[in-house]
Amino acid sequence: MKLNSQQKRKQFLSKLKYIVVPVIAYGGVAGIFTGFIVSLFNLCANFLSSKSSEIYAYVAEHPAFIPLLFLGLIVLALAMYAIHKVCPHVRGSGMVQAEGVMRGLVTLKWLRTLIATITGSFISFFAGLSLGSEGPSVQIGAMTAQGTSELMGSRPARKRYIMTGGASAGLAVAFNAPLTGIVFALEEAHRRFTPMILMTASSSVISGTLTYRLLSTLWGAGDKVLFDMGYITPIATADSWMLLILGVVCGATAIFFNFALIRTQRFTDKIEKKFPYWLRLILVFVLTGVTGLVLSDVNGGGHGLILKIANLDFTWQMLLLLLFVKVVMIILCYNSGATGGLFIPMLAIGALVGGLCGKLFILMGLDEVYYKAIVCIAMTTFFGASVRAPITAIVLIVEITGYSAGFLSSAISIFSAYLVAELLGNRPIYDSMLARFVKIQNKGTTIKTVTFEVQIELGAFLVGKSVSDILWPANCLVKSITRGEEHIVPDGETLIEVGDILNIEVETSNPKKSYAYIKDLVA
Repeated sequence: MKLNSQQKRKQFLSKLKYIVVPVIAYGGVAGIFTGFIVSLFNLCANFLSSKSSEIYAYVAEHPAFIPLLFLGLIVLALAMYAIHKVCPHVRGSGMVQAEGVMRGLVTLKWLRTLIATITGSFISFFAGLSLGSEGPSVQIGAMTAQGTSELMGSRPARKRYIMTGGASAGLAVAFNAPLTGIVFALEEAHRRFTPMILMTASSSVISGTLTYRLLSTLWGAGDKVLFDMGYITPIATADSWMLLILGVVCGATAIFFNFALIRTQRFTDKIEKKFPYWLRLILVFVLTGVTGLVLSDVNGGGHGLILKIANLDFTWQMLLLLLFVKVVMIILCYNSGATGGLFIPMLAIGALVGGLCGKLFILMGLDEVYYKAIVCIAMTTFFGASVRAPITAIVLIVEITGYSAGFLSSAISIFSAYLVAELLGNRPIYDSMLARFVKIQNKGTTIKTVTFEVQIELGAFLVGKSVSDILWPANCLVKSITRGEEHIVPDGETLIEVGDILNIEVETSNPKKSYAYIKDLVA
């Protein structure tokens, strides 16, 4: 339908009033709340982790307290079990749940999930489990944004954009890495670029990061990179061939890690009735106690471990031992269902692989001054190959280490790692875990295929956007568009116009909810 100048002006003002300004405003407010909550969450998480290390060190020097330590760990495991009975959605990495919500595959009650995520994470950190705070920070951001959206009366069509902004702000604040948060929204959360996602994520990340940095200034932390390794000497061009080898090794290790984690999850699912959940938690908490007493560097997400590796604190034999035990403990901790993320633990695995490769390269003639660079590049390469988000990985390592000269070196290494992952056909780790999570959520529900026919109204959320720009309901397909006398089979670039009649097919367990969401998009 062709519009006259007055209708175009009305449509422009309507889009500005009802779409652009609200999305940016809601995203900004959600970012401020996320910045505040995630900042305090990580401050408390760091405090609990440091106290956990102190307790393990004290008990190691005073063996008489070992029974009391393990009794305390059992109590913490049962407390975790009680939280998960009330809110089972906070098992494992918050990243998976957050991505499920952002993609419209999962619905969560935001306040209950927010409280349970924070409480469960604190238990994991205090116990010393090999899990990090960054995944939960993403879920906290998504739930904070959902709460903001609902309390401010946002339309359903905007909610998932706002939650994407909150999740991105949660990641940006956790790492003090704003650009990573924005790239994450596009490359990992939705795996596509749209102006709406970019606007909302940018609004939330900017306001969230500014809130975090203001709070950091108030409590004297300052604006620091997450991993301060000092000056990192860039890899010389003549030694770039080593980066290809590093990429292959990191890529192969990432594939093995993904395979081991997913296969052990399937095994855990099979023996769930014979090996109850509460007992799995107790076993993992007790094993964490053992590693905390005999190999304390394995405990926690891995922040301190990464800095020690970069400072050449370990022999290659110790690095190999730490790599084996760390991988085993990450898999056991995650598959136990304990609340906690995989971001920093995966970076720690990459750093261990980088430490081993760095020592090998030094024996092959590489100058020791490049060792830190090898560790940094291995961190980003392993993470990028496991998650299959190379751009996010490259930007992340620059922001969290300050290694600004590492773009090209990281790109070379990640390219070879990505090639290995593609050749072996391994699925990205978070996609695999999300598929499992959705399968568990949908167990016992009936999925129906329903067809809706709706007409686009003037000022609707969809007007002027391409089909691929829209966050449709999950498993939704726009089969055809009727425009006057014309019937169009749309592709992703087809622009939606006022008066179009959309024929939409959705696979859903709740047709009424799906229809209500679509009506909000077209009205």
